[in-house]
Amino acid sequence: MRAKKLRNSVLAVFVFAAPLAAREPEMPPLPELKLGATFAIVQRQVNQAYSRARAHPTDAAANGKLGMVLDAYEQYESAALCYRRAHALDPKSFEWMYDLGWVEFKQGRYDEAAQTLAAALALRPDDLLSGLPSGQRLAARLKLADSRLAAGQFETAGKLYTEIIQEDPNSAEAYYGLGRVQAAQGDTKAAAVSLETACRLFPQYGAAHYALALAYRKLGKAKKAEEHFTQYKANVTTVPFAVDPLRAAVQQLDQGPLALVRRGIDLEQAGDLQGAIREHLKALEIDPKGAQAHINLIQLYARTGDYEKAEQEYQAAVSLNPNLADCYYNYGVMMFHLRKFPEAEKAFRQAIEINPYNAEAHNNLGVLLEMQGKLDDALAEFEKAARDRPDYRLAHFEIGRILANQEKYPEAIREFLKTLEPEDEATPRYLYALGATYGRAGDFGNALHYLREARDRASTRGQSGLLASINRDLEALEQSKTH
Repeated sequence: MRAKKLRNSVLAVFVFAAPLAAREPEMPPLPELKLGATFAIVQRQVNQAYSRARAHPTDAAANGKLGMVLDAYEQYESAALCYRRAHALDPKSFEWMYDLGWVEFKQGRYDEAAQTLAAALALRPDDLLSGLPSGQRLAARLKLADSRLAAGQFETAGKLYTEIIQEDPNSAEAYYGLGRVQAAQGDTKAAAVSLETACRLFPQYGAAHYALALAYRKLGKAKKAEEHFTQYKANVTTVPFAVDPLRAAVQQLDQGPLALVRRGIDLEQAGDLQGAIREHLKALEIDPKGAQAHINLIQLYARTGDYEKAEQEYQAAVSLNPNLADCYYNYGVMMFHLRKFPEAEKAFRQAIEINPYNAEAHNNLGVLLEMQGKLDDALAEFEKAARDRPDYRLAHFEIGRILANQEKYPEAIREFLKTLEPEDEATPRYLYALGATYGRAGDFGNALHYLREARDRASTRGQSGLLASINRDLEALEQSKTH
């Protein structure tokens, strides 16, 4: 299941009247809470946190926890007041200063956010002795650099991003930030290099592809610009996974339906399908009109073999919104596994009509067309999938396989070479295809090299069926060389 970046549906549901008179003059007052129309479970959660903060006005944890709850529902102004109170009560706490800087950034108060985040980091100046969860200082430094950049402090931001890259050369976010700094300073060539690195480190980084497309357009490289605009359109909201324990703790407080959907997706990715179903059903109890929960349940029920419920979820999703590509894609996958190929083809075509950049739908449609003997049409779909997602290894494999069968060996080899990284369960199969194609092309040296690599990887992964095929071809090739 492809996890989408989900926006919180519980927006602008809290209304705060004029603040109460503060009991502690050196601290901001608690806001007076009035709940507007929202989900009952959210109302209870906020009321509980607010009651505790009022009952314990000098308890930093109670004030900070209220801030976290409000922060989770994007009530940033009121959350900031609570974080300031918590910091005043516990001035040595990194947590409250960091969360305050974060919400100031979300409010667009970038100068203040930078000052607050710098002050928070000053409380924990040493990584080894910081006492913070793993990755937390790096996350804070990235947020500080982002704040400096947003505030127009390009030189300082650039230095921060460079320092982060030196510490963590695999930080796509830092390269993206550095590229934006360089672009703002007019060094478009350097920006393109940094942004290319960000995209290489995280190929689905939509914002980085967009910034890189702009850089290439400015450099007069129209073809490359178009390639990255295409990548941006396919990954508009996708960003690298952020290791940020404190912000994760805030997000966990969100008990709205979309938060439950996100947790369900996490459980699905961890292999707990029943747990994922439970979280999605909880989301629908809160919001029966949540189309995304219905869409995800199509696949979850299908994977557990409950096709009747999957069909019901499909019908429910379509009735709520007939223009969601993932709904038809998930349904198409189920129809394919049920061997209802005409229905699967129709569903994939509907998904593509809504989202022409749906690489998986193009690839699956290609498989169906190939089954019908429509090789040219199938190849065109595989090529669209690889165009929309250049890192889509399965699409490159399918292209290479068709080209090899057409005896277009150099072109096939180029496609197979694109499938070798990153290594996973599919790698032995891809190496096998590459080695076999080199053999058919008469390049026995490379054929032996890649077939032996395929054999070793398949053996390591316990892929006995594939291993038997590789050994058979290796033996035949080695015997042919001795004659």
